[in-house]
Amino acid sequence: MKIDLKQAVKLFYSQSSFDQIYHEAVANAFDADAKNIRICFEADSLSDVSTFKLTISDDGVGFTNDRYEKFCKLMNVEEEDIKHRGLGRLVYLFYFDKVKVDTYFEKSKHRRFYFDESLGDDSIESITYDVEEHPSGSTLFFEGYNLKKLAMKDFSDPQWIKTKLLKKFIVQFLKLKQKRESFRITIENRIGKHNSIKEITPDSIPNFVEKKFTPSYLLDGEMKMFYSVENSKNTSIITAMAIDDRSEPVDIFAEGNEPQGYEMFFILYSDSFQGQTDAIRNKINIPKNELDPIKKEFRKQIIEILKNKVPNAIQHQQNEEKKLKIEFPHLDGYFDENVIGICSQADVVREAQKKFMNEERRLLFKTSLNDDDYDKSLELAGRSLTQYITFRQYIINKLKDVDISDKEEIIHNLIVPKRQKIQAPNSYTNIYRNNIWIFDDKFMTFDVVLSEQETTELLKQIDEKTTIKDINRPDIAIIFSNDPSVSPKVDVVIIELKKKGLKGGENLKVEYQLEQRARALYSLYKDKIQSVWLYGVTQLDDDYQSTLNTIGYQPLYSKGTVYVNTNPITISMNPEKITIPAVRYVMDIDAVIKDSDARNKAFMDLIKEKMQMNS
Repeated sequence: MKIDLKQAVKLFYSQSSFDQIYHEAVANAFDADAKNIRICFEADSLSDVSTFKLTISDDGVGFTNDRYEKFCKLMNVEEEDIKHRGLGRLVYLFYFDKVKVDTYFEKSKHRRFYFDESLGDDSIESITYDVEEHPSGSTLFFEGYNLKKLAMKDFSDPQWIKTKLLKKFIVQFLKLKQKRESFRITIENRIGKHNSIKEITPDSIPNFVEKKFTPSYLLDGEMKMFYSVENSKNTSIITAMAIDDRSEPVDIFAEGNEPQGYEMFFILYSDSFQGQTDAIRNKINIPKNELDPIKKEFRKQIIEILKNKVPNAIQHQQNEEKKLKIEFPHLDGYFDENVIGICSQADVVREAQKKFMNEERRLLFKTSLNDDDYDKSLELAGRSLTQYITFRQYIINKLKDVDISDKEEIIHNLIVPKRQKIQAPNSYTNIYRNNIWIFDDKFMTFDVVLSEQETTELLKQIDEKTTIKDINRPDIAIIFSNDPSVSPKVDVVIIELKKKGLKGGENLKVEYQLEQRARALYSLYKDKIQSVWLYGVTQLDDDYQSTLNTIGYQPLYSKGTVYVNTNPITISMNPEKITIPAVRYVMDIDAVIKDSDARNKAFMDLIKEKMQMNS
């Protein structure tokens, strides 16, 4: 069966990376028993792809007849061979038009052929010569770079390539070193007049310590890990699983959590890992529900080593744990100590939250509660309240961070996401997206909250029979229903927001908008509306405060600056004067934040006091 190589390349390597070329070439060289491998990347300039030349050579056994036949046929591997896939060379053709192969084998034979999209056709044959005795080995000349540019200049950097090869082949290198077998990989680049060379030899490989252990979270029998921890000016850490004589990276440390000032290797071994990679060895092919316990065990063993070898890593863990307890006090006791300071904070919190919610769910579905369950329910209720108070503080802190460069929508979305309608009851979901308590906690007894909805929708919520159309959009509108047996009327709150840093007349738009919103409600005022409360939230400078005083506003006690006007709003002057009673507040945004912070502080102080008592 003939295989369309062009389609195969697209199918298997559309998400490839240039360093996979080096991985494949080095792996093939080791398969050919090579001890010396040379990689040379040349170019006049990295911006001129037409000058790219990549050459990779080795002193292996060469492309013998048997090896050549296998190379010409994709996936031509023995059924019991779990280490090879027969697809890796396709990555060459993702980046280059063709690869010229020059190879010497069996002492006196020389073969030359091109690897391109036609390889495998009956008409394509290699040219084989009989030559005088010649050392065996192969050279690959990569020709016709077929992309517009090199995605990363690192792809040509010898140090970067060396690091990548160490990560991928540390298992192979370690085996060779343990057998006292010599090897040398020379990596060179020649870019214009600049030249750089790096090497990997047995001396590049640190001395590893073997640790055998019986896993706590897995059914596997005894496992082992090889590790090395050395002081270094350059921080480097490799955590990997040994699969088919290659090291497949496993993310253990989150970015930024790597212990600084060390070069560390941790390689986990198990017979059950073998063959567990995808078709192109691009990722580990172990189901997540099986891989997660492996990573958990791996992480546990690494932490035990760090306790003795890297004391500052443990101090980092302890500092991170303190921060988590302060920022997420409701999850204290649910954090996995084995992942703090190693995994990202987001992952640590997510897993703790999952445990917390599972306990809530367990109690929720119980048909009866014993004394222990009752005590647990009280504890969980306290934690839920702590979670909410902590969330409120998070919103307050985000509002504190808003500055004059931020748009109005930043403030708006922190309070209530734009274009939302939230109806009572204030459910678990709603309570975390509706932060109108910022203005006053009593606002949380709302019936409906409309965020940047048309006035038409507001009027319909008050009186579903109304036919009035009004496309103007108040920033936030809140409706409060009274007891129908006492009064069928509702209270309405309108809030207009403005970004920080507005000057002069721009701020005066707040007063104008508030009055316009009141006038839009007049048609329903007599029969459906009991009271209208109007809030303008902006940044008040001295000029604007003077203007507010002039037009009838009076200062109101607050942590900042708040002005109130209780004069009725004039709706019309003809044929007679018509007014609507409406209390207007113009509030400084910083005053709003300070007031809400003061209210929340009482709860936060109580939480901190409880934490100190339990610590």
